[in-house]
This record gives sequence, structure tokens and C-alpha cells, in this order.
Amino acid sequence: MLLERETELALAAACLRRAAAGHGSLLLVEGPLGAGRSSFLEALPQQASGERITVLRAQASRSERWLAFGVVDQLVESAACVAATAGPGKARRACDDAHRGPVGDRVPLSAVLDGVPGDGAVLVLVDDLQWCDTESLAELSKGLAGRHGRRVVSALSLPSGVVPAAGSALSALVGAADRRIRLGALGPEGVRRSVEAALGGAEAEFVAAVRTRSAGNPLLLRSLLDEAYSRGLRPRAQDAEAVRTLRSEILCQYLSAFLRSQPGPVRRTVHALCVLGGDADQRVAALLADLDAAGYAEAVGTLHRWGLGRPEDEEHGTLLWDALADGVPADELTVMRNRAAVLLHRTGHSVEAAAGQLMSVHTLRAPGAVRILRAAADRALARGAPRDAARYLRQALLDGSCTGLLRARVLTDLAVAERQFATVAALRHVVEALPLFDSALDRAAAAVQLGPLLYQPSESGIAALTGDLAAQLRTRGGDDAAAAELALRLEARHYALGAQDPAVLPAALRRLDELGPRPPAGTVGERELLAALIHVAFVTNNASAERVADLGAPLMALEPPDPRHAHTPLPLAVNALAAAEHTAETVRWLDAVGRRVGHRDTDAETAVLRAERAMVALSHGRIAEARRAVVPTGTAEEAQARASALCTAVQAIVTLHSDEPELAERLLTGNLSHHQDQYHAALLHMTRGLLAARRRHDLIALHHFRTAGERLERIGWSNPAVLPWSSRAALMHHRLGEQDRALAAARLEVEQARTWGAPSVEGRALVALGRVTPGRRGTELLAEAVSVLERSTNAHELCRALYAYGSREGVDGRRAADALERARELSVVSGADRVTRQIREQIGRRPAVPEQRLELTPSEARVARLAAAGLHNADIARELQVSRRMIERYLTNAYRKLDISGRHALPPDIGAE
Repeated sequence: MLLERETELALAAACLRRAAAGHGSLLLVEGPLGAGRSSFLEALPQQASGERITVLRAQASRSERWLAFGVVDQLVESAACVAATAGPGKARRACDDAHRGPVGDRVPLSAVLDGVPGDGAVLVLVDDLQWCDTESLAELSKGLAGRHGRRVVSALSLPSGVVPAAGSALSALVGAADRRIRLGALGPEGVRRSVEAALGGAEAEFVAAVRTRSAGNPLLLRSLLDEAYSRGLRPRAQDAEAVRTLRSEILCQYLSAFLRSQPGPVRRTVHALCVLGGDADQRVAALLADLDAAGYAEAVGTLHRWGLGRPEDEEHGTLLWDALADGVPADELTVMRNRAAVLLHRTGHSVEAAAGQLMSVHTLRAPGAVRILRAAADRALARGAPRDAARYLRQALLDGSCTGLLRARVLTDLAVAERQFATVAALRHVVEALPLFDSALDRAAAAVQLGPLLYQPSESGIAALTGDLAAQLRTRGGDDAAAAELALRLEARHYALGAQDPAVLPAALRRLDELGPRPPAGTVGERELLAALIHVAFVTNNASAERVADLGAPLMALEPPDPRHAHTPLPLAVNALAAAEHTAETVRWLDAVGRRVGHRDTDAETAVLRAERAMVALSHGRIAEARRAVVPTGTAEEAQARASALCTAVQAIVTLHSDEPELAERLLTGNLSHHQDQYHAALLHMTRGLLAARRRHDLIALHHFRTAGERLERIGWSNPAVLPWSSRAALMHHRLGEQDRALAAARLEVEQARTWGAPSVEGRALVALGRVTPGRRGTELLAEAVSVLERSTNAHELCRALYAYGSREGVDGRRAADALERARELSVVSGADRVTRQIREQIGRRPAVPEQRLELTPSEARVARLAAAGLHNADIARELQVSRRMIERYLTNAYRKLDISGRHALPPDIGAE
């Protein structure tokens, strides 16, 4: 069944009726490749409407175009078959005569046609006229010349892409046509009916996909539907996507055979367009096809006449050029892609467009292929696409010329790209590259591309390597500034990597002392070294929070806000500054870094930035904000950072603060760093201790807390800001009735916390000591903890201290109620949902307290007095040397206690003695 050919078939039927009356005609059936010309010819005999007709058929063939009279002989044989069924007669004799004697003695075709028995019309069908031999063309022209007085209708098919040469026999025959029938693509309804007939249904989305893929071309449509049927696809919406990528091997073979029949320029142009794609530069395409501008234009014109167009022309369907591309021989495709890369690069096109050609070949043969791929990788990194850069560089490594020093450089480039998303591979490639470099300077330049966050502390080989390289560079001496800078950067990595090695810590602390009270921070190397030394001083508790803040201030002031700081020791300093509760400059710096990250595909840098922001948020007690920063989805699998063990540790710390030890345990065990990293192992024991304590398995919990402490003591880390294991152990001793041990453990942490000097750490330690200290002294310690934490920016720790104080037996009812209410407010602000529930339950258990005017704390009274005097919050914060957030908190509490709506209602004598 032919669809959407009713008009054309009606025209042919009318011609047959006129022929039966003695008025013949010549029909020329045209159409692009795949339009269904052959099927149309086969359908013509059925248009006789019951009238008797005689059909003579001939099929021209490219392989037989040099066979003289080959097409005419097919018509003669067809006539002979008709005559044989009708008995001896004039036609039979004419057929016999046509095959006897030399060519010059052949009986004319007109005699054969006149000898066809019967009084019905004669239908002559010749398919693919373009392959007809010259002798047959001449004979057809003569034989059909008198058609208007005969009962003969001739229907000849010719592709639209064929343009007969002027004066040729084909041109004469085409020019003599009485009617020209042009076949086109099927419309939406024709496609729908074809789908329905082939697959038994036709949902709209599926039909739309088929039409987009085939453009309604009958050949493409039939090939596509046959392939869909063989793959078991059904005409439903869910299979539409599969159709959009479906290919047909049979169609590919057909088109390959078709291309082989075309002249070399046309064939090469198709291959060039397949390689370059739809938006190909005409100049490059012509060069790739080995054509000049005129030859290329002529070849493209031929393609348009054939109905092939260009790859970007949607009117021809997406399947056509996919099939043409699949038909390009593999060896030829490799050669052309290598040539295309060079041509694109030479003619000023995007280097990534040139590299894209090299990505699809198994063998790099283009001169300068490695150079092109490295340049493309640089461009991809500049636009924030490290995965693309890594793909280019991996392909460059396949080049046989990529050996020695060149290979070392490509491996280093690859590591720089991979450090964003595949840190283990990045480390492996740097280690592979180092022995290939000729000089220590080159090895050092490669080694500093990866920050210490990518390594495990147990990888002593890496730590030793960085130390050795730094020593080699220092021995160069002289005025080599580049070597000196690299030596500093390597030294920074050596100390950062050795922070868990007790043998390295003393040297690091001595190095910090050598730098003096104001260490230099003018260069990248100086800042990286200072960051690593700050980290060591912080974790070992060999510098106070104030000293760390002084040391870290130049880092935030001088270091450009660049996401690539994630590959240096600088994040370690950010963590130390957060623990020291000096984050004002850090927050601004991280915000600037965040603006530069934007939508770049930089997993490692984004993960480190989130970890840094989370630690800053924790230093302010903003638990919910910290959790959003590092655990955006709430699942361990999706929260697992691919950047470093540091990020996993931060995630675990945040989830511990949000009372989710189960999630923290999954994060830590999923990273596997606890097998090698002593701090991770201690953090995991801390997590498991909290889980055991929650289940009232006190001995098990105590064991985990003690083990955590032993792990940290083993590496010389004694700052309770890193992990407050001792206070947790004190609470377990207290539960078990071991009072002396409880007090000793709690006092140890208080002592260490006071050495560090950050209010949040000291206040937290005092809360633990107060909880395990009986009687009035314990209450006084809790009150002292609240007082200390009033100086802190950490609202969460203040909330916990107020909760402990308000829940303490023996605290005055009004004071307890006030403390619990304030703790509840702070818990809501910090986003500590579990603590909020506990506080509400505690408030519900306490007896109601008669309403009375609440007294302001000294801090609240002092802030309220300054506010009543007309000072702004920023001015008050500067005068009292606390954060603006703390001033806002004091004023909010004052408004609530005084039962006023705001600053304007503050009495002028508030806070007066």
C-alpha cells in the first residue's frame, strides 16, 4: 500500500485510460534517494481499473551500464514472455528477430511494442534510468517517439540527483517526457499510518520520534520500522527515546553501496561532512575532501539534488546522516579525523573542536596531536570542565610519540584535571610522572600541583618525597626565586602530611618559631607554609586561639580568593581559624571563593569549600546551616565527598553536632580512611562511643572514648577543639559511679581547653566538669560555663550550657526556667532539633513558676544600656569586642525580659547601678 501517492497514481491511471484509446504518453517519475520510485512503478499496473494491460519491465543496473542494449533486451524478453502465452504471432517473430544477427540488423523496439498481442494498453516500466546503457537510451528515444499514436505508456524512473549532460541520449529522453511525477516525503498522517501498519499502534510521542528520525522518507521510514520491530519496540511513548537513537545496519549497507556508485568528489564530500558534522566550515570541508571551492560547491549541489542535504538539515531526518557516517570505512575515518584536527587547528577554529576529532580515533596520526589535545585541555579547565580536560589528556597519552619528558608533562596536566573529581587517579599519575622528569625543579613543580588533602597521612613515601624534593631545592642556593618558592610549597606539604607523625611535629613547631611573631606571607609558598604550620600548632595545642588568629589574619588578607586553594594546605588554616572563633575575615574570603566557583564542574573544590563553610557555621553554633553545607541530601551515599578525608571528617563532625551518630558512622566507614588515618580512627571511635552511650552501653562507650583519646595521644594531638573525647569519657565514668576518674577526665579537658583559649571549647569542658561535680560546686561550674560561653560566638554550645544549668537540681526555679527558655530559643536558632525536643520535655516536667519581671544578666544590661544611649549594634560590638550576632542575641533577650517591642522602648536608666 502506497501512502500519500493518490494524486500521482491518479495521473498514471488517466494516462493508461488514454493509452487504451490509442493515445500513449511518456511519464518521468522523479524523487530523492529513498522516495519510493521503484515501489511507485510496481504499483502502476494496478491502476488500470479492470482494463487489460500488458506490462514490460526493465531494471537498469550500474554493473551492466556498459552492456549494449541491455535494458532493451530486458524489455524484449518481457515481450517474449507475453507472446509465449498468446501463441505465435508478430510479437514473437519480432522478439526472435531482435536477437538474431549483428547489432545493426536488430529489429527496432517500436516493432516489438507494436507486436504485443491484445487491444489493451502496453505499460513499459524502466527503473533507474540513470544506469541505462547508451544504446538502450537511443533505442528508447526512437521507439517511444511515436507513442502519441500508440497504445503505449512508458514510465521511467530517475533520481532527482541526476542531471543529464546536455546533448546526451538521456537528456533527450528526459526532455521528451509528457508528464513529470515528483515523489516527496510522507507527511505526519502518512508516517502515523505507516507506524500503525508496521507495529500495530501509533501513540503520538512515538510517531513524532519516528518522523523526526526519518523525516517521512519512505526508505528511512521502512528501515527504521523494520529495526524497531526486530528489537521488540512497541509504538508507545516509553519507547520513543529508543527510536531517537535507533540505527539500521541494512540501511547503512544500502547507503554505502549508493555512495560507491557516486563520483569521487561526491563521495569524499559526504565523508568530510560526516567527520566535521552539520556546522562544518565550508573551507575546511572542501580541504578535507581534497576539492577546490568550485568542486566542493558542485558536490554539495549534487547531494541536495539527491535529497541528502547537509547533516544539520532537519528536513532530511537524523537517521540519514547517522547511517552515512556509520558507512565510512574505519581506516578512512581515522585518517580523515586526524586530518580534520590539523585543518581545524590551522584555520583558527576552536582548539576543542580540533581535539574533538582526535577523541574518536584509536590511533593518533596527526602531526602535533598531543599539542592540540593539551591546548584543548587547558581551554576546558579554563571554562570549568575538568572531566573534558581529562578526556583530552588521556587520549594524548595514546600517542606513540608521548614518551619521556613529554609524557611526564601530560601526566601532570592530567593529574591537575583529575584532582577535581578523581583524586586517587590524580595522585597515581603524579607519582608516575615524577621519575620521567630530568630535574628536581620539574619534579617539584609537578608535586605541588596536588595539595596535602589528597594524600593519606600513612603514605609516608609521599611525605618523605616532598621533604626530599624541598631539601634538594634548598641546596641549590643562589638567587633562584622559583626554586625557593617551590621549596617552601613542598615544605608546607611535608609538614601538613606529617601532622600525624610525632617525629615531624617538633620540626614543624621549631620552624614556626623560626618565622618569628609576624611570619612572612607575601608569596604563595610563604602562605602555604604558614597554613601548614598553623595546622600543626592548632592540633598539638602549642598555640593559643588568639595566636592562631594572629597568624592566620595575613592569609585571609593576602591570599586571592581562588577555588584552587583546595589543592593547598590553606583549608587546614581555615579550619584552625574556625576553631579559634575568629571568622569574620574568613567568611568574607569564603564568600568571594564561592562566587568564583559558580557553576564550574569542580567536585573537589566545591566539597572543600562546603567543608570550610560548615566549620565556620559550627563555630557560630549554626548546626542546620552547617548540615546543609556538607550533607545537602541527607543521605550518606550522596553526602560522601570525593575530595579528601578532611571533607569526610567535617561531614562526620557536623552530623555528630546534629545528633546523627548513625549517619556519621556510615560516612566514616564509607571513606575507609580510618584504616590509615589516626584522626579518622579516633573520630570513628568517638562516633561509636556516642552510639553506645545513647543505648546506655556505658562500658562500651567508655572504651570507645578512651580509645579515641589514645589514638590522638599517639600522634601528639591534644587540643580538645579537635575532639572532646576526655569530657565524654568523664560522663561515662560518672554514669558508672567512678567519681574520681570522672573528675580527672573532666579537669584534663578543662585544662587543655584553657590552654587553647577559645570560649566555646572552655565552656563545653566546664559543662562536662559541672555535670560530674556534685553539689553546689557543680552548679557553680555550670554557671561559670554559661558566663564563659556568653563571650563565645557559638550559640549551640551556649544553648547546651543553659540546658545543663536549667536542668540542674537545686537551681532556683525562676533562674532554671529562664535558662531553659533561653536555651530553647537558641536551639531553634541553631537548628538543633533534637536538643530543642529535649529542652521542651524538660520545661514540661518542671513546675510552673509565678510570673515576675525577669532580671537582665550583666551582659544583657550592659548592651541594653549602650543601645538606649543611641549606639548602633556595630558600634556596641566594636566597643565590647564581640560579634554583632551576639549583640542581637543580648538585645532580643532584653526585649523579652522587659516585655517591650524594641530598642525605642528601652528605659534610659536601664542597667544603672
